[in-house]
Order: sequence, then structure tokens, then C-alpha cells
Amino acid sequence: MEEQQLREQLDQLNLPAWELLPDFGLYMDQLVTYVERCFTMDGCFSLTPAMINNYVKAELIDRPKDKKYSRESLAQLLMVCHLKQTSSMDTMKQLLHPANEDTTEAIYRRFAETQVRILQSFTALPVADPMACALEASTCQTLCRLLLKGLKEAAKEE
Repeated sequence: MEEQQLREQLDQLNLPAWELLPDFGLYMDQLVTYVERCFTMDGCFSLTPAMINNYVKAELIDRPKDKKYSRESLAQLLMVCHLKQTSSMDTMKQLLHPANEDTTEAIYRRFAETQVRILQSFTALPVADPMACALEASTCQTLCRLLLKGLKEAAKEE
């Protein structure tokens, strides 16, 4: 894959800004359509209503009110779609619903900002190295597990 083509695909990974997320309730089919449009990069992304229902049951995303999903639910779902490739449900739940009770808006903003920073650092490299990328992802996952374990232990001590 050419470098320019890779950069264009990476640009498609950026999440919409919080302000651009619909601030009115979305029905299930609208939610699926919106999220799928955000993940057009690889063409093999799929999201089904059953998957969303499972995320609600697992308390990863907020329950709909009157069958409509809120901006917060949409933001949570977008983050889940990114995290599910490398994180367990338990890890995602801890990240999306931290003990410090941050708002979904604050978590989403940090998530999107961090994603932009990571993608910019990756595209700044002269040559994309799949091994370096895999190693960085693996190392970050290990660090994440250690940090979450430390937070759990600290919460037990309180």
C-alpha cells in the first residue's frame, strides 16, 4: 500500500467531534447507519442491532429511552467499536464508566483527542512498520491492564 493511500485511510479513522454528534435521540436503525458511516475505512465493518443490544446488556452503552439512543450512547458505541478489537468487555466497561464518574462527554473528548495524537505520531514516521505498530499496540494494552488493575486495588483500599 502506498504511503499516501495509508494516510488517507488513517484520516478516515478520526471520530466526529462531540459537537457534531446528533444531540437528539436516534432509533436503532439510525444508530447503526450513523456508526457504520463513521467506519468506512476497511469496508468490512459491521454492526448489528443484536451487537448493540449485547453492549447495552453488558452496560457498555446506556439504555435507550423510548427506543431512542442519546448522544452519550452514540459516543459510547463509537468508542466500543474502536476498543473491541483489542479490549475485553470488562476493560471497556472500566474505561467507559470509570469510578471517578467522568461524564461521557469528557471521556469521549479525551478519547478522540488521544486518537488524533496517536494517528499523527504514526503518520509522522517515514515508513509504516507493521511490527512496530503491533508491538506498540501490545505494549499499550499491557500498560492499560496494569493501570486498571492499580485503579481497582486503590478503590478497594478506600
